[in-house]
Amino acid sequence: MTTPESAPDQPAQPTPPQPGGPQPAGWGEPPRYGQYAPGYDPAAPPAQPQYGTPPAEPTAPGQYGQNQYGQSQYGQHHPGGPVPAYRPVADKPGIIPLRPLTLGELYDGAFGAVRHNPGVTLGLTAIVVVAAVALGTLISIPLITWFTDLWGGLLAELESDPAAQGLTGMDSMLGVTYGSLLGSGLLLGLVTPLAMGIMAISVSDSVIGRKISVGEAWRRAGRRWWFLLGFSLLSGLAMLVVYALAVGIVAAGFSVDPTLGVVSVLVVLAALAVGGFWVFTRTALIPPALAVEGGGFWATCRRAWKLTRGSFWRVLGIYLLTSIILSIIGQVVAFPIGAVMGLFMATANDAGLAVSYGITYVITGGMSVLFLGGVIALLYIDTRMRREGLDVQLQAAAAVAADK
Repeated sequence: MTTPESAPDQPAQPTPPQPGGPQPAGWGEPPRYGQYAPGYDPAAPPAQPQYGTPPAEPTAPGQYGQNQYGQSQYGQHHPGGPVPAYRPVADKPGIIPLRPLTLGELYDGAFGAVRHNPGVTLGLTAIVVVAAVALGTLISIPLITWFTDLWGGLLAELESDPAAQGLTGMDSMLGVTYGSLLGSGLLLGLVTPLAMGIMAISVSDSVIGRKISVGEAWRRAGRRWWFLLGFSLLSGLAMLVVYALAVGIVAAGFSVDPTLGVVSVLVVLAALAVGGFWVFTRTALIPPALAVEGGGFWATCRRAWKLTRGSFWRVLGIYLLTSIILSIIGQVVAFPIGAVMGLFMATANDAGLAVSYGITYVITGGMSVLFLGGVIALLYIDTRMRREGLDVQLQAAAAVAADK
């Protein structure tokens, strides 16, 4: 019996084509048991991979899922080992279908991520946010006292100025605002990247139907927190530099001529709006990329920057719409808190005011991390599916996760 191993050594001689249609060259009769099928040439190069097969080129450092799933889990097998059996993958193994997403699917996926793994998305992120705000509230109490006294002294010096008559009694409100901002607001800003990273990691696993533990999410986010924090600090520093330049330009314009000063204000505001939207949109996908990819800081930032090329308006539109929705919900939720704060503003001490503002920060910060963080993480995955065919890797990862 001719076997596939011996066939290349003793190829059959070509025969004339039989009636009924052309036959492949080199094969003159239907194959018997144990022979190659018609049209198969053992010496021919392998065929191109079909859809669903990961590309043959090596994955660059920092690709999606490198630090979660590992190289051997994206449909690969070790050389010399058994090839994993084929297992069909559902179109939606997790919280989203593995294809380019619509806006409704993005929002549904953000809610689905919370339902799929509430221990991480609700529990762990809430612990991080509440702990930061609680510590920030303790810091805010002396800061509120200091800023209230500072503004009280400044406003007392302006009592004789008719233009400052409307500022009477504003020292308490200004003190609470600045003290809470530098206390609770600053601490919340420092830990928000960590909470967003936790959310991105949980979402990326929920996409393939895998539910990670709280401990695993904390360990993986902690390893990337310095990258996330560094990006936030660099972004804040860049904003301070730009605002300082803007103030300098406006001041220079007014020093030359009032009309030129007004024109410079309009030009600077327009430039800040356009430039700010452009830079923010191009960097919007950097935080989730830093959280889930395993590459270096600058390499990951460059990759995420290039990822938004061609998707600018989609990323900007979805982010603005989501921010508007969260702003409306935040105002509705914060209104009763603000009403209570207004009633007790005159009698509450600095500690009570700090706690009131801390509660507001917990609500607004928690909503931002949960919903906005989930949407941005899914937008990152959606953009990579559109531009890089990430759905192929996700299907392979989902098959591996389903086998475990």
